[in-house]
Amino acid sequence: MIALVVAYAALADGDDGPTRRVGAAAASTSSTVTTSAPTTTSGAVPAQSAPTTDPASAALSPLEIDRTYPVATATRTFVDSTRSTSANGGAPGAPNRTLVTSFWYPDAPGTFPLVVFSHGYAVTPAFYEPMLERWAEAGYVVAAPTYPILSGEPGGASHVDYEETFADTSFVISQVLDLPASDDVGVRVDGDRIAVTGHSDGEVVAFGVGFFECCRDPRVRSVIAMAGNLENGNNPHVRDTGLPILHVMETGDEYDPYDASIAWDRANLTSPRWMLTLEGATHVPPYQVPGNAHFELLASAVVDFLDGTLKGHPERLDRMAANIAARPDLASLER
Repeated sequence: MIALVVAYAALADGDDGPTRRVGAAAASTSSTVTTSAPTTTSGAVPAQSAPTTDPASAALSPLEIDRTYPVATATRTFVDSTRSTSANGGAPGAPNRTLVTSFWYPDAPGTFPLVVFSHGYAVTPAFYEPMLERWAEAGYVVAAPTYPILSGEPGGASHVDYEETFADTSFVISQVLDLPASDDVGVRVDGDRIAVTGHSDGEVVAFGVGFFECCRDPRVRSVIAMAGNLENGNNPHVRDTGLPILHVMETGDEYDPYDASIAWDRANLTSPRWMLTLEGATHVPPYQVPGNAHFELLASAVVDFLDGTLKGHPERLDRMAANIAARPDLASLER
């Protein structure tokens, strides 16, 4: 178990806002694959030692960029039989953890980097569909698990079992990488290029899977943490790993005062780090409302960051910085 301090308020499930669809009709597969993990220690994912060659610093051959893909969707269900789900509200709990995982991916031949997204409190990945579609459209396989209880099911949204979401995330990575080549999703995943991302409560999950002593996953090459104060994780983290992180904050965040969030970053994050401030933005619209000026700027910045850290195009990080510098009314970037 790991101790966590959570300071986020719930996001209402009904606040989905407008939904963006890609230009081409989105294909969808609704088949379900149920798998079980091998036996491991119960509870949070065990601490993992760093690999001999850190994946974040290993050279990457360049992949194609500047292409817009039609997007397909799919759902797979992964079951971890080694960890349980707690009783919550009127729900009795379960001896396993069931992770229904939504995918957005390029509807094109080839393999693409994997981006795992962790949702916030009382919502599911569908809440963020416009943002996740943008990433898939740019050439990424996006996997977004629905976390038991944190999402509101079963028994209503709660932080019961929140510490399990770190192991949930690494488990989903493993299960995606184990999908057979005959699977529409599995055949498209480049398992050597993985990022973890998250919003609100999911921000801490992404940061933890990248940096917490308890929960680091050595397969991760970069981290995008969005909307909050990373100090909320309240766990020892590993410094100077060479793992790139983009942390996005809003000066008008209703739940995490900006001054405290940026101060923690300056004192604790080590290079390579990018701290993106959205001027005047609040907790949700930049991540959920297409057409919102902050959403559009952030969508471009995230794709540049992913291109720079997963697709072997470090020049994209300079482009990200230049595009943000060109809009001081919307954002600023600090290294």
